[in-house]
Amino acid sequence: MNGYAEKIYVLVHRCHEQCLRLMRGYKPDAEFTGFGLSIQQGLILKFLLTDNGMTQKELTRRLQITSSSCGALLAKLEQGQYLERRPDERDRRGFRVFITEKGREFGQLYLQKSIVVLEEWASDLTEAEKKQLYQLLVKLHDGLDRRSSGKVGP
Repeated sequence: MNGYAEKIYVLVHRCHEQCLRLMRGYKPDAEFTGFGLSIQQGLILKFLLTDNGMTQKELTRRLQITSSSCGALLAKLEQGQYLERRPDERDRRGFRVFITEKGREFGQLYLQKSIVVLEEWASDLTEAEKKQLYQLLVKLHDGLDRRSSGKVGP
């Protein structure tokens, strides 16, 4: 065995930690901060742009935060009229989250700005290297996903 699995784990973990540090230290420009929202709130709106009507549970899983933290973020966004919560027709105890026009405006801006920042972070890679890295990470993710769900094999 050549020990690459451990090296990959360490590098992926370090990259993840560095990205989190960069996101925490990222100072958006005035156009972005004029909305008075956090990066996580921007992420929620970005998710709703493509998956409008998500549940709080789905958003919690995608953000990898606690349900109470997600609830607090949603409450602030709802108070600012960036989104609205509506009863879930399939689950009377739950609700679904929908983006408003104001939320869509900020979500689009957040999406544009985050793409620029992410491209800057990956600027040391060629387009071919980015594509190859993406394909390898998808393959790794899919294998881990299968194992965590109890499925075996490719």
